[in-house]
Amino acid sequence: MRTVMLWLFVLGSLALAHESRTVGPYRIVIGFLYNPAFAGYPNSLDLRVTQEGNPVQGLERTLVAEIIAPNGERFRVELRPAHGQPGVYRGWFIPGVPGNYVWRLYGKIGDVSLDETFSRYYHSEPAVLDPKEYTVPRGSR
Repeated sequence: MRTVMLWLFVLGSLALAHESRTVGPYRIVIGFLYNPAFAGYPNSLDLRVTQEGNPVQGLERTLVAEIIAPNGERFRVELRPAHGQPGVYRGWFIPGVPGNYVWRLYGKIGDVSLDETFSRYYHSEPAVLDPKEYTVPRGSR
């Protein structure tokens, strides 16, 4: 029973930290791979695309993903398929400052042209936290 409860908590937390949207026949789920996210620490795009529940593959060739920092600076992440997870993609980066970030996806999925921004995918406020606020002992970072 404990294991079931733990998995429900973990899966519920994951769902809260991602934004989900339907575009044409495709379901897009996007967020940070690691939540909460901390400034100065590596993180990744966690992108999942399905069509009627089936994973959509090959999007690293047709989609562009960029993250937009709180100051408006844009950074294009290299979209790569996640090993052993069809329809799941990663794009590694290091968020430099605390604040709210926006994901932008553009290009094509099948025959559907896409240019979407996602800004409600995080579970903390702000999306990227200042690690100094969570360091013990205080001031040690």
